[in-house]
Amino acid sequence: MRAYTDKELSDLVKCVKCVVEPPLKLLKQERGSKRNNMMLQSKDGEYRFRVFIRQCLEFEEDFSVGLDYFPKDEPGSICLLRCNGQHGGNQVFPHHAHYHIHQAKAEDVNAGIKIERYVQITSEYASFRDGLAYFLTLICLEEVDKYFPELKQKNMFLSDSE
Repeated sequence: MRAYTDKELSDLVKCVKCVVEPPLKLLKQERGSKRNNMMLQSKDGEYRFRVFIRQCLEFEEDFSVGLDYFPKDEPGSICLLRCNGQHGGNQVFPHHAHYHIHQAKAEDVNAGIKIERYVQITSEYASFRDGLAYFLTLICLEEVDKYFPELKQKNMFLSDSE
Protein backbone atom coordinates (compact mmCIF):
# COMPACT_ATOMS: atom_id res chain seq x y z
CA MET A 1 0.00 0.00 0.00
CA ARG A 2 1.28 3.42 -0.88
CA ALA A 3 1.89 6.07 1.76
CA TYR A 4 -0.35 9.14 1.89
CA THR A 5 0.18 12.61 3.30
CA ASP A 6 -2.46 14.62 5.17
CA LYS A 7 -2.42 17.12 2.28
CA GLU A 8 -3.21 14.36 -0.24
CA LEU A 9 -6.12 13.14 1.88
CA SER A 10 -7.39 16.71 2.27
CA ASP A 11 -7.06 17.31 -1.49
CA LEU A 12 -9.12 14.17 -2.16
CA VAL A 13 -11.90 15.51 0.06
CA LYS A 14 -11.75 18.98 -1.54
CA CYS A 15 -11.51 18.02 -5.23
CA VAL A 16 -14.61 18.81 -7.30
CA LYS A 17 -16.75 15.70 -7.73
CA CYS A 18 -19.58 14.67 -10.02
CA VAL A 19 -22.14 11.91 -9.64
CA VAL A 20 -21.66 8.78 -11.77
CA GLU A 21 -24.28 6.61 -10.01
CA PRO A 22 -26.99 8.75 -8.41
CA PRO A 23 -28.56 8.12 -5.03
CA LEU A 24 -32.01 6.56 -4.78
CA LYS A 25 -34.82 9.12 -4.68
CA LEU A 26 -35.80 7.84 -1.21
CA LEU A 27 -33.61 6.32 1.46
CA LYS A 28 -34.25 2.57 1.80
CA GLN A 29 -34.98 1.00 5.18
CA GLU A 30 -32.62 -1.74 6.28
CA ARG A 31 -31.50 -3.05 9.69
CA GLY A 32 -33.01 -0.24 11.74
CA SER A 33 -31.84 2.64 9.57
CA LYS A 34 -32.56 4.53 6.39
CA ARG A 35 -29.73 4.16 3.88
CA ASN A 36 -28.52 5.50 0.58
CA ASN A 37 -25.32 5.54 -1.46
CA MET A 38 -24.02 7.24 -4.56
CA MET A 39 -20.86 6.82 -6.60
CA LEU A 40 -18.78 9.84 -7.56
CA GLN A 41 -15.65 10.62 -9.48
CA SER A 42 -13.42 13.64 -9.48
CA LYS A 43 -14.24 16.11 -12.23
CA ASP A 44 -11.01 15.18 -14.02
CA GLY A 45 -11.96 11.48 -13.86
CA GLU A 46 -8.85 10.53 -11.87
CA TYR A 47 -10.45 9.46 -8.57
CA ARG A 48 -13.46 7.35 -7.54
CA PHE A 49 -15.56 7.80 -4.42
CA ARG A 50 -18.68 6.53 -2.68
CA VAL A 51 -20.92 8.61 -0.44
CA PHE A 52 -22.83 6.65 2.17
CA ILE A 53 -25.82 8.03 4.03
CA ARG A 54 -27.21 6.36 7.15
CA GLN A 55 -29.92 7.62 9.50
CA CYS A 56 -31.38 5.77 12.47
CA LEU A 57 -35.11 5.07 12.20
CA GLU A 58 -35.73 5.54 15.93
CA PHE A 59 -33.62 8.65 16.54
CA GLU A 60 -33.21 10.78 13.42
CA GLU A 61 -30.35 12.82 14.90
CA ASP A 62 -28.25 9.63 14.92
CA PHE A 63 -26.80 9.69 11.42
CA SER A 64 -23.60 9.28 9.47
CA VAL A 65 -22.76 10.73 6.06
CA GLY A 66 -19.36 9.69 4.77
CA LEU A 67 -16.94 9.74 1.85
CA ASP A 68 -15.03 6.60 0.84
CA TYR A 69 -12.13 6.84 -1.60
CA PHE A 70 -11.23 3.92 -3.88
CA PRO A 71 -7.53 4.01 -4.84
CA LYS A 72 -6.89 2.91 -8.45
CA ASP A 73 -4.13 0.40 -7.83
CA GLU A 74 -5.17 -0.97 -4.44
CA PRO A 75 -8.05 -3.11 -3.22
CA GLY A 76 -10.61 -1.69 -0.83
CA SER A 77 -11.41 1.85 0.18
CA ILE A 78 -10.39 4.56 2.63
CA CYS A 79 -13.05 6.47 4.56
CA LEU A 80 -11.82 10.06 4.31
CA LEU A 81 -14.56 11.88 6.17
CA ARG A 82 -17.77 11.29 8.15
CA CYS A 83 -20.22 13.88 9.42
CA ASN A 84 -22.10 12.30 12.30
CA GLY A 85 -25.03 13.21 14.43
CA GLN A 86 -25.55 12.54 18.10
CA HIS A 87 -25.55 8.89 19.10
CA GLY A 88 -25.09 8.78 22.84
CA GLY A 89 -21.97 9.91 24.64
CA ASN A 90 -20.09 7.96 27.28
CA GLN A 91 -16.71 8.17 29.04
CA VAL A 92 -14.91 6.37 26.23
CA PHE A 93 -16.57 8.33 23.41
CA PRO A 94 -17.84 11.63 24.84
CA HIS A 95 -18.02 13.18 21.34
CA HIS A 96 -20.96 10.87 20.53
CA ALA A 97 -23.22 13.18 22.57
CA HIS A 98 -22.51 15.99 20.06
CA TYR A 99 -22.59 16.55 16.34
CA HIS A 100 -19.11 15.65 15.19
CA ILE A 101 -16.84 15.01 12.23
CA HIS A 102 -14.41 12.11 11.82
CA GLN A 103 -11.50 12.65 9.46
CA ALA A 104 -8.85 10.25 8.21
CA LYS A 105 -5.25 11.19 8.94
CA ALA A 106 -2.26 9.96 6.95
CA GLU A 107 -0.59 8.39 9.98
CA ASP A 108 -3.60 6.10 10.53
CA VAL A 109 -4.23 5.34 6.84
CA ASN A 110 -0.57 4.44 6.32
CA ALA A 111 -0.65 2.18 9.40
CA GLY A 112 -3.73 0.37 8.08
CA ILE A 113 -6.01 1.74 10.81
CA LYS A 114 -9.53 1.81 9.36
CA ILE A 115 -11.21 3.92 12.05
CA GLU A 116 -11.06 7.67 11.54
CA ARG A 117 -9.73 8.52 14.99
CA TYR A 118 -9.43 12.27 14.48
CA VAL A 119 -12.73 13.69 15.79
CA GLN A 120 -13.87 17.28 15.89
CA ILE A 121 -17.06 18.38 17.65
CA THR A 122 -18.89 20.81 15.38
CA SER A 123 -21.56 23.48 15.52
CA GLU A 124 -21.73 23.65 11.71
CA TYR A 125 -24.93 21.58 11.70
CA ALA A 126 -27.59 20.51 14.19
CA SER A 127 -29.79 18.14 12.17
CA PHE A 128 -29.54 15.40 9.57
CA ARG A 129 -30.65 17.76 6.80
CA ASP A 130 -28.10 20.41 7.73
CA GLY A 131 -25.39 17.78 8.26
CA LEU A 132 -26.00 16.38 4.78
CA ALA A 133 -25.92 19.86 3.22
CA TYR A 134 -22.71 20.71 5.09
CA PHE A 135 -21.09 17.42 4.04
CA LEU A 136 -21.99 17.91 0.36
CA THR A 137 -20.42 21.37 0.49
CA LEU A 138 -17.27 20.00 2.17
CA ILE A 139 -16.75 17.38 -0.53
CA CYS A 140 -17.36 19.87 -3.37
CA LEU A 141 -20.16 17.96 -5.08
CA GLU A 142 -21.46 19.47 -8.30
CA GLU A 143 -25.20 19.65 -9.03
CA VAL A 144 -26.30 19.18 -5.42
CA ASP A 145 -29.74 20.64 -6.24
CA LYS A 146 -30.28 18.00 -8.95
CA TYR A 147 -29.77 15.08 -6.55
CA PHE A 148 -30.91 16.67 -3.27
CA PRO A 149 -33.57 19.28 -4.18
CA GLU A 150 -35.00 19.12 -0.65
CA LEU A 151 -31.86 20.81 0.70
CA LYS A 152 -32.62 24.08 -1.07
CA GLN A 153 -36.07 24.36 0.49
CA LYS A 154 -36.17 27.09 3.11
CA ASN A 155 -36.91 26.39 6.73
CA MET A 156 -40.17 28.16 7.63
CA PHE A 157 -38.88 28.85 11.14
CA LEU A 158 -35.89 30.90 9.97
CA SER A 159 -36.09 34.44 8.66
CA ASP A 160 -34.50 35.32 5.33
CA SER A 161 -31.58 36.96 7.15
CA GLU A 162 -30.62 33.75 8.97
